[in-house]
Formats: sequence, structure tokens, C-alpha cells
Amino acid sequence: MDLFRNHPLLAPTLASAHGVVIPSYDQVCLESGDFPDVKPTEYRADTVMVLRLRKKAELAVIVEVQLRHDPRKEWSWPVYMTTLRARMKCPVVLLVACPCPVTTKRYREPILLGHPGMTLVPIMVGPESVPVVTDVAEALKQPELTTLSAIMHSQTSNAAVALETFRQMLSSMPADQRPVYCDAALGGLPYEVSIAFWRELMSAGTQKFKSPIMQEFQAECVAKGMAKGEAESIVKVLRSRGLEVTADAEHRILNCDDAEQLDSWLTGAITVSHTDELFD
Repeated sequence: MDLFRNHPLLAPTLASAHGVVIPSYDQVCLESGDFPDVKPTEYRADTVMVLRLRKKAELAVIVEVQLRHDPRKEWSWPVYMTTLRARMKCPVVLLVACPCPVTTKRYREPILLGHPGMTLVPIMVGPESVPVVTDVAEALKQPELTTLSAIMHSQTSNAAVALETFRQMLSSMPADQRPVYCDAALGGLPYEVSIAFWRELMSAGTQKFKSPIMQEFQAECVAKGMAKGEAESIVKVLRSRGLEVTADAEHRILNCDDAEQLDSWLTGAITVSHTDELFD
């Protein structure tokens, strides 16, 4: 969510790409995502952006990040939207960012509210709607979009180029600007891909994280550096990218106890186009 909070225009830009008419505005404000009700239940969105014109709210964008399907959202999302609409007295749209194609498809199913004509269809931001950033110069101009590109395409055929552009962007930007993008990317990438990419960040000198979550993740990555866990991660990375891992290749990887060789394979697993390339 830091990508949206640090760059408020990212949410309306993505909403516009999905057909939402963006009104004229002169200010974009980060608003509270809390939706208190008279009942004890508290509703809280991940992030809310409000576009204002001369201080008057013109459009509110609720941003939710979903890594897996949660059936409870069918009931809470309409509450978010109606409550925020009443509070801000302006149109409201729901933007859901999800890197998993299967989960994205499930969330595109209409949510029927019961009243005729009242149907909520979330605006899904997935791999197919986020451009693959390949130019490092452009990446440095739009680091939030580049980070989102790396996350969204980490499970597609564009994974290698998206992650490499992101890595080069990190290497080219001032060191004090890197942590927020490192944290956001590693927190959003599939776990196995994160492990492999983390090792590359170590060699790039971007290994220091600020958030407690990423510090814990870093410690866990070190713990998983044992040969067995590392070998299993290599196989998972390859399969998460849609690459075929034959029985012979899996046996070779899982039975390797050479730490340097495993490190090399784990790093290569996020860039190779075919499993056999690991062994060349």
C-alpha cells in the first residue's frame, strides 16, 4: 500500500485506465480508510484517495490489495463504498490490486446487492492491466509504477524483464530512497520469488530494510538458507513462473548440497526462460 500512499495519483491513473471518468481536480488527498458503524464491527479499507477541486470532494478511490480470495469482501466492500460516499458526498470507486490471475478472475464476479440495478463489480488491477516497465530511465521517473510492474508480473512470462528493470532501478537510485520500494516489492512478491530476489538485492547493497515485517522476512530467508529449504525454493520459483521442471531436474536440484551451486541456481531461477538453462 505504500506505493499508493506515497504516490496518490497512482490510484486515479489506474482507475482511469479502466474506464472511470476522472473529474477536474487540483488536489489529491490521502483520507482515512476507517468506516465506523453504529454496531461494534469496524470497517477499514487499505487506502482511500480523494480528488478535490477547490477543497470540494469530486471523486474518492478506495484501494484494496488482495493476495488471495476472501469471501468476506463481498459483504464489506459495499459498506466501504456507501459509507465513504455518505461521508464525502461524492462518487466512489473501488480499485482492487491483485497479482494472481485466478484470484483476479474470482473478484471480477458481480456482487449483487439485492436492489434492482445495484450491482458492484470491483475494478481489478492485475497483470493484464499494469504495463511491463522495461526502460530503466522511465523506471526512475515512475518508481511506484515500476515496483507495481515487478509485483504484478512476477508470475507471468514477463517476470524476468520486470524484475530486472526493478533491480536496475534500485541500483540507480539514491540509497536512502531504496528501502520503501524494496519493502513494497518483497512484501507483494510470491514468497519463493521473494527469496530468490532478496539474494540479488543483497549483492546490490540494498539489504537493509526499515519495516519490521521485512526485517522478519530477512531473518526467515537466512533461516531458509539450509540446503533443503533452498533447493525446494528453487523448484517452487521455477514452477511459479510457469516453467516445466522435469523429474530429473527436480531430483538434481533437491539432491544438491553445494551451497554455492544452490545460491547460483536460486538467483538464476528468476531469470531463466527454461529450466535446463540453470545447468548450462
